[in-house]
Amino acid sequence: MIDSKFLSHASNLAHKRRIAKKPIVLEYLAQVEEAYASFLDALAWGECTPGWLAASVQALNLYTDIIKDVERSDSFFNWRSDFASSLLPEFLVRLLFHRLTRSSINPLFSTRDSIVDVTLSGYREGGWTVRRKNQDLCIGLRTDRILLEDREFEFVVPLIAVEAKTNIDINKLNGLDFSAERLKRTFPSSRYFLVTETLDYSRNRNYSGSIDEIYVLRKQMRHNARRSKAEYCPDVFEKFAEDVHYYVAKADLSKRHVYDRLASGRLINV
Repeated sequence: MIDSKFLSHASNLAHKRRIAKKPIVLEYLAQVEEAYASFLDALAWGECTPGWLAASVQALNLYTDIIKDVERSDSFFNWRSDFASSLLPEFLVRLLFHRLTRSSINPLFSTRDSIVDVTLSGYREGGWTVRRKNQDLCIGLRTDRILLEDREFEFVVPLIAVEAKTNIDINKLNGLDFSAERLKRTFPSSRYFLVTETLDYSRNRNYSGSIDEIYVLRKQMRHNARRSKAEYCPDVFEKFAEDVHYYVAKADLSKRHVYDRLASGRLINV
């Protein structure tokens, strides 16, 4: 069962229901809630075989079109409230939860205030310096604790960090690459995946050294999407889910005793 705090779109709708006052807003909200329920009913999680995400991604396409129309119709739902943009991160949580639990892996998620960097001060009165970041999604297999100013904090040890964006330009890419580099200084075995709808930069203008993979969900450049936006592509979601599963399963396997790994003759990258 997914903890409701990781369902960003459901939380967004619940918040809007609490604060909505105007009749026209309440009318729009009722329509969205009905469409959201239909979207959830249409999600077809099953055997993870080629093409298994076609129906779910089609439902995502249909519901995305609905909420984008609503977003344009009333300022109560505008982009500043993370209304439509909260859907993709939630879909990724649902997708990865299913893919991993299907393989008997119990993932731990973190979003707000995820720990991305831990350093130790050399000053006499210094201690641990912890940097946190609101990740769209951080996935791990275990938690750990750290003592900060006489208080103990528990956090998910990140295996994979995921950022989900509508579009990526060169400036955003460079900033995210720095975030990935910082994460890996503390957690060198972690992976950093960037998921975006469209791109707005040329590959030969930039080298991304710390981001492990970029998934372009619409397989489209932004200038083309402005004229006619392509639909989300199920095969890209499928590749993303399989890549996450591969690295998490590999880490889950590596927890076994050294004797179990000795049969391969390799102890680290088993």
